[in-house]
Amino acid sequence: MQPQQSLKNLFLRTNGLIKIKPKVRVTDNYTLSLVYTPGVGHICKVIQKDPDQLYDLTITGNSIALLADGSKFNLPRSSKMIPNLEAISALYKAFYDVDAYPIILDRNIMTDVSDYVLVMDNLSPTYKTIVLIDIEDTLASQILTAVENANLQCTVIISNSHNLREQLYDAALVKATLDARAILKPSQCEQIKKSITTIDFTNLPSYLTITLNKAYAQGLQEIYNNKWCHHTVSNIKPEIFINKLNDLYIYGEVAYYNKWSNDHLLQNNDFNQNSLELHKRYNGMITIELKFNPRSLEDLFRIYETSYQQDELAQLRQILIDDPTKLREITFKKNYAAIITNGTAILGLGNIGPSAGSPVMEGKSVLFNALGGIDLMPICLKEKDPHKLVRIIKCIAPIFSAINLEDLRAPDCFPIEEEAVHSLHIPLMHDDQHGTAVVSLAAVINYLKLTKKNVKDLKLVINGAGAAGVAICKLLHGHGIEDIVMCDTSGIIYEGRPQNMNNFKNDLAKFTNKNKIQGSLADAVKGRDLFVGVSSAGALTQDMVKAMNKDPFILALANPVPEIMPDEAIEAGAFIVATGRSDFNNQVNNSLAFPGIFRGAIDTRAKEINLEMKIAAAYAIANSIKESELSTTKILPGALTAEIPANVARAVAIAAMKTGVAKVNVDPEKVFDETRKLIMEGHLAGI
Repeated sequence: MQPQQSLKNLFLRTNGLIKIKPKVRVTDNYTLSLVYTPGVGHICKVIQKDPDQLYDLTITGNSIALLADGSKFNLPRSSKMIPNLEAISALYKAFYDVDAYPIILDRNIMTDVSDYVLVMDNLSPTYKTIVLIDIEDTLASQILTAVENANLQCTVIISNSHNLREQLYDAALVKATLDARAILKPSQCEQIKKSITTIDFTNLPSYLTITLNKAYAQGLQEIYNNKWCHHTVSNIKPEIFINKLNDLYIYGEVAYYNKWSNDHLLQNNDFNQNSLELHKRYNGMITIELKFNPRSLEDLFRIYETSYQQDELAQLRQILIDDPTKLREITFKKNYAAIITNGTAILGLGNIGPSAGSPVMEGKSVLFNALGGIDLMPICLKEKDPHKLVRIIKCIAPIFSAINLEDLRAPDCFPIEEEAVHSLHIPLMHDDQHGTAVVSLAAVINYLKLTKKNVKDLKLVINGAGAAGVAICKLLHGHGIEDIVMCDTSGIIYEGRPQNMNNFKNDLAKFTNKNKIQGSLADAVKGRDLFVGVSSAGALTQDMVKAMNKDPFILALANPVPEIMPDEAIEAGAFIVATGRSDFNNQVNNSLAFPGIFRGAIDTRAKEINLEMKIAAAYAIANSIKESELSTTKILPGALTAEIPANVARAVAIAAMKTGVAKVNVDPEKVFDETRKLIMEGHLAGI
């Protein structure tokens, strides 16, 4: 007998209803350079110069944050609300093409209405519309009152009805608000909603798309009539948007893609211009996608209506209450993670703010999905204070299986990561520190193979004591390099140095520079085997390379211009040179590390990503090249080498289980196999 079509069966069949899909396939290094570095840096600078470009170049123009806290059902653990969130997200996507990214709020931390306002305010750099669902009535009223009186840069809507037609009215309101780029008060939303509900939904699903478009048009016109739309779209007639939605119902998502500029040829333009064209074309690099393909919207309407009548979402919540282990089987939680920044250290651009940092988070999301099968929600928070930032992260963390911290300035990044790791007990890593460190270690491992040197005999100098420099120092020291000298802008770091020190540099000084040498970088490099630069262009000279030990290894990782150009370093006697750039040999690219590290950590439900897991990842990367194939120009595999994420995931899973941080034991070969399938098939691998 054919199983009944229902939301419940869809959850059980497809492990949840939604996933995140990259809009662009990363098939080669060129595409990688447009979606991520170096091209994405130009997009950040464009938005920094003109913040209004955020709507056209990122997901902001068509995305909302969808929040729930379980308060309406008095759930002790709000994560049981995931089915409700996924159902609404899928509904918004299917009927109005709105990308709704779910977040669970932790009510154990959020003790006051002001906490809700704080979280929403912090989400607003990326998400200009925020919808809360299933909020307890008194709390909902208090939130709306607080928002009415606050100066938020986002629209806040509360959708508490479980009536399908009411939810579609709310979806029309959301769509109209997004397209008008309006920042509305709750009282204004109520006025628009009254206008929308003059469109009769009683006979749905008859004339479904026509009726939905009418409701949207009614709301959009109300916004325009009251002059509540954003100035960037005030001269665009509402009919343009209304016709576009109609085209969507006929042609699908391609109706929203912009054409390439006339006569734009990729080969005639640089990375920056081509990346700008790509981001304009797609309005951001990721989107929400349904895990199922309804034959028609009318069929999907009936599925929702029947499921709501039978209260299937309550049944799913009860399943999760009875057996919490089912959460990762019947929802999308297993593959759902977050990338979080506050915009204080975006690439090499510095503190350009959370909004301007959005393109980097989207590009990273594309890579996580393409190379690790992980759905990554980009979150750009306003908060700069480390302790307050961690508290906000804890408030929004329950839905995520892992969190990648990104582009946080030093030294703030160190206490942020440490406090978050100890508070959340999920895989959490600041990739700017540890991703670079892991790939650098992999390069060093292969350098040792080529030179037959002993790791205990190596002498290392690191220029740059920021996030990456500190992590590289700790990881290489943990792997056995004992003679390390670190430099910063004030010269060699040593214990007791009076100027430009902090707690983290003091800690480093306790196990580095045992001979307490002083001076500049020129003094530090003398007789060294390894140079690692995470500093600035031109910091290392040919004379410095000549002063190093025989056959030195130079890792010049400053971007976009390294500490020394590879040809200059080789001319001065360097044995091997690695950089962070894809147009030179031996690229130290974090994407070799983070997809597999997080995949292995997620699959074992690791409580943390520890030193042993990072070292295991480095060996997996290094050993992906056969010793017979190693050379001075091939010390690392290419960034898009297909087997790397699976190799790393397997190695990390083994290390997690061996060191006791894994919450579940898994077959490492199954981790390898599932990673390959996720990369190859996407979410279908779980079906």
